[in-house]
Amino acid sequence: MKKQLTFPLLFFVLSGCSPHGFESVSKIAANTSQDMACKSARFEEKFWDRMKEHLIQEKSVLVASDLNAAFSTSLDKLLQENPQASEEALSQLKSQISSLLDLILTEGPSGERVQTPEELLILLSALDVGDRSTPFRRYLQGKVRRQFSEIQKTVQSLDLNCGQTNDDTAENISAEDENDVVTSPVDETPKEFNPTAHNFEYHKMQAESAGVPLAAFGGRWTVATAYQSCQSMELPAMNDSSPDLEGVKVVGKHKDGVGNKREIASLSKVIRTHYYLRDVSSYGSECVDIRKNPLIYDYGGKPYGTTSSKSLINLFKNNGSGTKALGIDCSAYVYTSLASVGLRLKKGRNLKASDSWAWGSSSYVEPQENGLTCLDKISVTPSQSLKAGDVVAVHGHVLLIDKVGLDPFGIEKVGSSSGCSKITSDQFDFVVGQSSPSKSAIGINYFEAKDYLPTSTKMRTGLEKYAYYACLAKFNKKDYSPNLGTLSVVRHKGTSECRATRVGLTQESCIATCDRLLR
Repeated sequence: MKKQLTFPLLFFVLSGCSPHGFESVSKIAANTSQDMACKSARFEEKFWDRMKEHLIQEKSVLVASDLNAAFSTSLDKLLQENPQASEEALSQLKSQISSLLDLILTEGPSGERVQTPEELLILLSALDVGDRSTPFRRYLQGKVRRQFSEIQKTVQSLDLNCGQTNDDTAENISAEDENDVVTSPVDETPKEFNPTAHNFEYHKMQAESAGVPLAAFGGRWTVATAYQSCQSMELPAMNDSSPDLEGVKVVGKHKDGVGNKREIASLSKVIRTHYYLRDVSSYGSECVDIRKNPLIYDYGGKPYGTTSSKSLINLFKNNGSGTKALGIDCSAYVYTSLASVGLRLKKGRNLKASDSWAWGSSSYVEPQENGLTCLDKISVTPSQSLKAGDVVAVHGHVLLIDKVGLDPFGIEKVGSSSGCSKITSDQFDFVVGQSSPSKSAIGINYFEAKDYLPTSTKMRTGLEKYAYYACLAKFNKKDYSPNLGTLSVVRHKGTSECRATRVGLTQESCIATCDRLLR
């Protein structure tokens, strides 16, 4: 009896799975095997979603050997149910799946030094969307794509009977998310649009009437939701004279060796000095009092969501590879801003809350090469350069342009083309929206570019080069398409194939009743 009790316990310790986690792994294999039997066109999408949902719900790292054993059991059962199927082909399918699992759960995590469920979630999300922003990811993507192709060929050759399954991870949502969907008033479009009823569509219409590009409006909707405040839109952009945030301390280095880990050391100091919180006296009945748990800059921090198409993006639930502090990083802010207004990053891929983990800042530097087919690098012309809603990216940071002045790059004061090389960022006239460690890690913010850029050498140098080409365009009366390799300014195409159903934000009902969200 003692051996019978000890064996399963030892198995779960060695495999890294709790009993409930083992059940989840078995379900991934069983339902994916069923999809293959049914030759589901969504086989790959649902496979990724099930893997990611396990990481979200179970908070345990998936182990290739565990999942491989579960697949072997499921496929053996499939063969028993389909005696007409080729045993040789099914054996080949086992081998191909085993190779795929080794790629995504052993070789990939080893190459990226993955140690936690959150880090594995980010890697699998990147593989799912097709991210190729690093040499290793390009290499891994190539192998993963070929392996999926081989699996699909084998599946198509098999004569299998399709049973029925009720599982559809893409449509399964937790009770918490289901409540979010039901209670969020802006998630439901009224049958007859009433312009006096304040909601997402009302504010979007206001923005469009004021000439605000959709991407810039998405940034504003995200900022106002994050701070649960209409007032956050009324504050001027931060500048050199804005006070630093107090009460935040650095507690270590992120595992990538680049960013700092931060936590709140003194909540009272944070509330007293936070630019977007210090003058707010109360919050409305639809709002969360974020003074109790304020957002700061959290390197590696991501909003919470699930793989469901109905899941909201939740800025108020900790997630990602950062610290226990509530907050998101720069790429999560940009994705949330675009997704909240229904702007796809990639043609043919619907927007999901879970994709906020997929795209990093480097993904935007070469958008077309990296699969972001709805974004293009801008060209500067004699009459046009930077626009509100543009995305600016370097390896390590990405931000949105919130608004621009009449002369964003300060070229009107230049008398001839020879002066173009003398333009510096202190002459710039535009505002950036971002999540950054600015002002001692304030997080999500609006900042005057001329005051922010001196704190970011890569951003400043790259944008000064764009200003140089914009200046040349004016004097030489020709278009230029800067290709710097280190920084890119990219613009959303806005075409119908690059639009999709928007992803709502948790607690956005708080700002739905604002009189206006214009800056």
